[in-house]
Amino acid sequence: MKTALLHKAEKLYFVLVAILFFFLVTDSFGQNQKVSDLAKNKFALENLEMGIKSENEGVRESAIYFAGQYRFIDTEDALIEQLKVEKESDIRVLIGLALYRMDSEKGMNELQKLALKDENPRVRRMSSAIYSEYLVNNSNRTADVQK
Repeated sequence: MKTALLHKAEKLYFVLVAILFFFLVTDSFGQNQKVSDLAKNKFALENLEMGIKSENEGVRESAIYFAGQYRFIDTEDALIEQLKVEKESDIRVLIGLALYRMDSEKGMNELQKLALKDENPRVRRMSSAIYSEYLVNNSNRTADVQK
């Protein structure tokens, strides 16, 4: 009786190890395409730009975050356009961070204007901090701080 129970436990242990091995092996084949390859796909960039201009706040926020996280410089103009018309203060700050991660000079010029003229004090403060950090990191470039 004990040997039969022991034999069943060994089989169960073997099956569990086999299942675990199977999941570990199949998990390693998760993503076979680099995210940077998406920048070469015309439709992927169009969809990302549509997401940046979306009426849905969550989609807009995710698309902006994605563009900044992976530094899709091709979305720079769409981000700058959205920065000019964005009503949500948190998303304006997120756009500034995305442009900063892209090292966008045009974007930083727009962010400087935002730091001076935005009605929200948090947006002004964050924009100023992002722009100052940009100037520190790019001190070898010429930039007009007093506009």
